[in-house]
Amino acid sequence: MNKFNAVFCAVAFASLLNACQSTSEPRQVTAETNTPTQESQNTLKIYKASKADYESWLAKMEESKSLRLYDDDLVDDLFDAWDDAVDVYEDFASNPAKATEDYSLFSDGTYAEIFDKRLSKVDGLFDQLQTLKTTADSLLAESIAEMAYLGEIGADELYASRYNRLASDYRKLFAYVADNDIDDAQVKQVVFLENAKKLEIAVVLKTHVEPLKNQITLLRREGFKSVAPISFTKSEASLEQAVASVNANPRDIDAINAAVAAVQFEIDHVKHIGQEVKRFRNVDNGKFEPLILELENRLHAIAQALEGLDLRNQPMQQQALVLEEKAQMLNTALTSKPDVDPQLAKLMSELDKVQSDLSMSQQEKASLTAQVTTLEEQNSKNEGLIDDLKMVIDTIKPKGDSSVTEVSAEPIDRL
Repeated sequence: MNKFNAVFCAVAFASLLNACQSTSEPRQVTAETNTPTQESQNTLKIYKASKADYESWLAKMEESKSLRLYDDDLVDDLFDAWDDAVDVYEDFASNPAKATEDYSLFSDGTYAEIFDKRLSKVDGLFDQLQTLKTTADSLLAESIAEMAYLGEIGADELYASRYNRLASDYRKLFAYVADNDIDDAQVKQVVFLENAKKLEIAVVLKTHVEPLKNQITLLRREGFKSVAPISFTKSEASLEQAVASVNANPRDIDAINAAVAAVQFEIDHVKHIGQEVKRFRNVDNGKFEPLILELENRLHAIAQALEGLDLRNQPMQQQALVLEEKAQMLNTALTSKPDVDPQLAKLMSELDKVQSDLSMSQQEKASLTAQVTTLEEQNSKNEGLIDDLKMVIDTIKPKGDSSVTEVSAEPIDRL
């Protein structure tokens, strides 16, 4: 009985091998002989469709690498499904005829059909990821924009630890959306935005205001607070205003730049006043006059430049008031003055006319010059003819006959 079973199994196995060979050999022969039967044409069409699907999905999978923020596990599932589909495609990618062969003895489809089934799973997971992305992009739009802006201003470099903690909270927002915990995502987003705004303010303060603060601190160490307390206090007040501007709106760059410029102005003023005070402190009581005269000379130079005034017989404060009044009057006159001075416009018109006349004169001069040149050329030509005639006469007249020369000279001159 056992021998019979063994023989039966051997015969059945041999028949199965022959059957497998009979199904594959004709396709290989058809491919080798290049005979375009209807079956081979359908196979090539199926293969091309599978190849086009593969290339299309390959591009989509490259794009999907950046979607891990939305759901890391879903992206892993997507790539696992893609790997399964690629395993099938690689089996017939270099052999188009194999696309319509049975995938295995126990499968219910060809290589191309199994590839399509596995792509269907990839497609389903990809659609889930895209739907999730659309929902998260809408719900977390403010957080996405805020995180991008923090990257632009270099928050990750200036405050690495705070930025990393914030980035962790940022990823958790997407995890809430992936788990469909929409309420939690909205609540946590409020907290995230508050912390993100604080970090944004800290970055702007460190970038724009902290260098000014360091300058004021250095001035305090150098004793400017005691030397020029009024000016130093003004510089500190302007610094506080700059900080307030940043806190009010860290993205109002124009307002921040204006506040920063104001602080820098006050810092420079402190330096100037402090140096002047120190200079006066080092002067003996009997040597103040040269310094006072120096200040008065500065006012006198301004007065001379304005209207040639000499106000040195008046107190310096009075001189300053007079100069201020003159400056205001000059400013008013300049402001009320028309954009185009009538007298200047008239002069410009006359200048244009003169230039036009000069242009005409130049044209006439050029014409006359051309005429003179023509006459000179004609005259030169005539002189050449006269010289030639003289040579002919000298040749044909008898030697020593002066009368011929005298008679012939008059007609030649007429020529």
